Amino acid sequence: MASSTQDDPNAVVVNQIVQEQAEALSEYWTESALAEAQPIGMEIDDDQATAMFAEMATEWQAEGPQASAQPTAPNGPAAAGWDPQLPCPLTGSTTQRVPNRTVIPYCAVGKLFMTFNGANYVASAWTIGESGVFTAGHCVFDNQHGAGWADKILFVPQYHQGAEPLGRWAATELATLKGWIVGGTDRFKYDLAAFKVDRPVRPVTGSLGWLANASPDQGCITSIGYPAAPPFDGQEMWRSSGRCVGTVNPIQMRNDMTGGCSGGPWEVWFDGAPLSNGLNSFRYTSDPTSMYSPYFGTGFLNLQAWAQ
Repeated sequence: MASSTQDDPNAVVVNQIVQEQAEALSEYWTESALAEAQPIGMEIDDDQATAMFAEMATEWQAEGPQASAQPTAPNGPAAAGWDPQLPCPLTGSTTQRVPNRTVIPYCAVGKLFMTFNGANYVASAWTIGESGVFTAGHCVFDNQHGAGWADKILFVPQYHQGAEPLGRWAATELATLKGWIVGGTDRFKYDLAAFKVDRPVRPVTGSLGWLANASPDQGCITSIGYPAAPPFDGQEMWRSSGRCVGTVNPIQMRNDMTGGCSGGPWEVWFDGAPLSNGLNSFRYTSDPTSMYSPYFGTGFLNLQAWAQ
């Protein structure tokens, strides 16, 4: 049952999942179902791009006091410390397989499986709370084809070549922003979502830190996810490091990952730690070297608070 307590685009809209449905996910997501899942779309056709971006993009403005949280490690030896900041190319991006999925920030990132209208899809997500996971709005609610809320959502952290080293978690509640539900021309400013899972996940994966109401240009950005559209195959976690481009909302970075990376976090180095300051939302078909993210402001903070 969906509900909303406010009438503004940053209001959180929640959809509760029947518990019996969540418990049946392991039976549905067989090895063959996982393998046949297709990357969820993230490209905007060029015919729509110019008009949409002209109406959607605005100069960045802080929406409130700057806020941040540090990453947390799992309750165990994995991910002691974190990966050092990657060098940033002057132009383009540096994209490579993640060499060690057990250190922060990669330990809290996973592959996301869901269905829309009975078809199986894949994307990316990351742990943000004790039982809370964050991703892109289009990974849980389809406002383009009328499919509505996603079904059978499964989070598999540190997925690798078919292996599920930490297990799998089923979504029990979904949330996105009203601005994404409404689906106006500025909808990608609100392409954010979170969901709660059937048991605590943070003790196993750790959780990512975050930065909100800060300048989008924090230097080098490292995007993380499971790109599955060619030339990638969705079987491994990848990272793409590039610079922030401009100061408009949605935020743009140099990043050449493809469909399947949707919902994966953007990490910036802030106060000596990697913090999430964006996520893989959309790209234009005419520019495969750039990726866009909603600005992490009021909407992000509302979802983050709900996910806690």
